[in-house]
Amino acid sequence: MVKNTMQKNIKKNIFNFTIIYGSTRKNRVGIRFVYYLANQIKLKGHKAIIVDPLIAKLPMLNQRFVEYKKSKVPENIKKVQKALNRSSAFIVVSAEYNHMPPPALINIFNYYYAEFNRKPSCVCTYSSGDFAGIRVQSPLRAMLAQLGCPPIKFGMFQPRVSNFFNKEGAPSNQKDAEARFNVFFDELLWYTKKLNS
Repeated sequence: MVKNTMQKNIKKNIFNFTIIYGSTRKNRVGIRFVYYLANQIKLKGHKAIIVDPLIAKLPMLNQRFVEYKKSKVPENIKKVQKALNRSSAFIVVSAEYNHMPPPALINIFNYYYAEFNRKPSCVCTYSSGDFAGIRVQSPLRAMLAQLGCPPIKFGMFQPRVSNFFNKEGAPSNQKDAEARFNVFFDELLWYTKKLNS
């Protein structure tokens, strides 16, 4: 049923974009960036799915999804797998922790594998300061490539995230945000169409 719905949507050029977010910190502000991206994707006529570690509550990896017996897969692990499996492409939203991605984000990736294969991705990073988390892009791109989920060269990189987006994800400068969103999303959409044809 899910596969048939996906095929019908692909024929209509409607795609599922899953935003994978990495922060579990108290009073986190990167979620505002996630809300903005999800809203923009919907405005473009596509579907946005958010995988949030605070909602998914995946424990530190003990068994990968494929290592569970089908009848024994915990519901939260199964729910994330279904979201990833029906995705057409991925947008990874990450801050930078000591030049690296946050542990909760890596933990999500480590649970799954085939769900990412031959689907395009992009990396969007942010920070509370001036550098927009740019140093975390390289390790994330390498990991996505290893998962068979080729990252595009563009992304959206947001410094001073708490000043730029309000709690609902509305930007202080809509024109600037939309221009930067379109640069990466148009490219990601092009690859999504090619790899899902």
